[in-house]
Amino acid sequence: MCKTGSMIQEAAPCYPGREEIDAWAVRLRMKTEAVSVEGVLLEDMPVRVPFGNSPNTLVNRYVRFTADDGRRPFYGYWQPALNTPAPLLINLPGYGSSISMHPQLSDLGFHILHISPLGYVTPQGTVSELALPDGNWPVLPNTAVGLPGGYEDWLSDCLLAIRWARAQPDVLPDRLSLFGTSQGGGGSLLLASVLGAENVRCVCADLPFLTDFPRTELRGAAYSLLRPVYDAVPHGDFWRRLGCIDTISHAHRLTMPVMLSAGGADDTCPRETIEHLFQLLPNTKQYTFLERQVHTHSRSSMYLFAAWLRMYA
Repeated sequence: MCKTGSMIQEAAPCYPGREEIDAWAVRLRMKTEAVSVEGVLLEDMPVRVPFGNSPNTLVNRYVRFTADDGRRPFYGYWQPALNTPAPLLINLPGYGSSISMHPQLSDLGFHILHISPLGYVTPQGTVSELALPDGNWPVLPNTAVGLPGGYEDWLSDCLLAIRWARAQPDVLPDRLSLFGTSQGGGGSLLLASVLGAENVRCVCADLPFLTDFPRTELRGAAYSLLRPVYDAVPHGDFWRRLGCIDTISHAHRLTMPVMLSAGGADDTCPRETIEHLFQLLPNTKQYTFLERQVHTHSRSSMYLFAAWLRMYA
């Protein structure tokens, strides 16, 4: 491992520049556009629950996504708006095997698609054979090593699911916004970069992971997953691959309104990394520091999301 403070200097010459990131984003988007996807609402697995403050009499359903390029099927959760036509809100999950659901936002008047990429989870539960021996999930180490099943594949799954959602009846396809916590926040920022401001109204990134890898010194519950990889591959390749999915590298492309938050009790995603990203964002932006916030979404973050979405989505 590098000595304290040296990872920033070591990574700097290896990180991709703006032109390389622009080309990477275009390449990922075009590669995914060449793939056909079918989304099937699972009629046999409806979820009827009261969402938000209004009784939602609609049936919220799981969606199974199947692409024609042989990738593993993956799932989402479709929460239709009560009043239509309506804008589209995409929720991305935290690190691990979950389909995140946030019923607190259902009253805001959005169709919401909650996506779980890479097939880590199905409506029946976690696909445990896809996990690493220690129980963690391989998407981050795979990225650093250059193996399939890394964040390019994760983002590509999300792009396919978003394409399906934008084509659904009563969805306003030109009013798309993204939100999430931790990996979901970082992933929302990366997807916004790939899709571009012409396709994304705004982003809410709560305690965003995938942000400023070198500054973390690979410490904390999430970033420490990279420590074994760091010692196993050439450091130049390691930092170049991570640089492509570091939100810091994409800041210049995030010209839509962006909301960020950080937690004072968060030992997973350090506030310094998020504040660095905030400084680099070029246009409309908001940063909120929640002094006692640990690494999880909270009622406070939901209030922040709701206010930002009302203004910009």
